[in-house]
Amino acid sequence: MELSTFLILIIIVLILISIGFMIPETKYKVAYFMIVCLFGLTILNVYLSIIYYIHLRNEPGTPGAIGNKGPTGVKGLPGKCSFTETCEIKKAREKIVDIANSMYSISKDCIDNPSISTCGDQETVENAMPINQQINMLEQIAYNTNMAEDDFMTKIKVCLEDSNNCMDPTDF
Repeated sequence: MELSTFLILIIIVLILISIGFMIPETKYKVAYFMIVCLFGLTILNVYLSIIYYIHLRNEPGTPGAIGNKGPTGVKGLPGKCSFTETCEIKKAREKIVDIANSMYSISKDCIDNPSISTCGDQETVENAMPINQQINMLEQIAYNTNMAEDDFMTKIKVCLEDSNNCMDPTDF
């Protein structure tokens, strides 16, 4: 507290005490001093609350105990320093079709859109249809997965080799 503030407080207290001595009636004098004391305590309480709030608002508290370790999060992409809210794999269909193309001796166009015009013959269309259905299912899963892209691509190779291995979308 500065000296000027302290002097102003002393002057106010002296004025209040001198007013109290000018009251002739004892009951009123006691009531006056009680009111002045309660008012002084209230002002002191408000002042200290404000001072301690200003002082303590930016100070951290004592650190607590370390909590339980949570589950490991999704592995980020190398070289990326940001987190996106949408957990989808970009250009998933193209990537899945590329993997299917490398696994089977069927053209990308035929796998992506099996028909006589893209595949050439009925036998190739019949071979490409189940692969296309798997790709459609995997594409939907890719847009909703929480897995890292590398992990997802590794897992879909197993799905494309054996469709009975991953018919359940909850496997992802």
